[in-house]
Amino acid sequence: MSSSTLGFRAAPKSEGGYAGTLFLSVARRGGRTQPVRTEHGGVLRLMKPLYLDDSGQLTYVVVNPGGAYFGEACRFEVEVAPSSHLLLSSQGATRIYRTPEDPAVQDASFTVGAGGRFEYVPDQTIAYRDADYRQTTSLVVAPDAQAFVGEIVTPGWDPDGKPFTYTGMRLRLGVRHEDGGLVCADNVRIVPADIGSEIDGDGYMESASHMGSVLVVGPHTADPSYVERVRELVGPDMRAGVTTGSRHGVSWLMVRALADSTDALYRLILDVNEHDRSVTTGQGRLDLRRY
Repeated sequence: MSSSTLGFRAAPKSEGGYAGTLFLSVARRGGRTQPVRTEHGGVLRLMKPLYLDDSGQLTYVVVNPGGAYFGEACRFEVEVAPSSHLLLSSQGATRIYRTPEDPAVQDASFTVGAGGRFEYVPDQTIAYRDADYRQTTSLVVAPDAQAFVGEIVTPGWDPDGKPFTYTGMRLRLGVRHEDGGLVCADNVRIVPADIGSEIDGDGYMESASHMGSVLVVGPHTADPSYVERVRELVGPDMRAGVTTGSRHGVSWLMVRALADSTDALYRLILDVNEHDRSVTTGQGRLDLRRY
């Protein structure tokens, strides 16, 4: 099958000053979601599209052939047309190495149309010694659209065995109604370079090393029984909290959790995703490791 058949077309490597670019739009055709526009360039690549089950959901995996960022800036733009269903993931962890001059940057914009569903479950982001990382994510949704975003951030291995030797990780996520109204915003700032050895103490990381987040958007998150089940999945033993809200006709739920391993947080993300799917699409548990 040729690249043109799959809808791939390489974007200019220096488009907009970014070292890596990814532009993806999908739409529902003939009972399943299909690619409309798929462009990638620079340090980013898209693997061939996949259908992991018979739901008609389209799956794409993002690849960084270099395996890491050293101060580059990358840009994602993804559009999920009305009634279409997209799952986006990554081939492996995003690794941020030493950034002596400029921080590594990821700007992402996701748009989900009426009746559409978007799942974004990448592998963890790892920041190594002297790494500075800035991530800005914009999610624009129709009132009845659904979105599931799960992510994990973790410090990388240090040759001296010291924890939190990266410079900083700043993650900002904003959700807006398709008409432009701000629904909610999440701003995470973990800056060991400023906080020092107390970064893992009370009020910061609470002696944990890893942080995970889950954001679920959709009308179903306003159902008390849905929220209660998520709280049960989090459980009393995990350092985590569940927050809900609604604004401009868009309802959402967020889980923020701290742990000492990626596996613990990844299991939590998949548990919540499994529950979310059981309520919305009827799909089974997500298992990207098989593909």
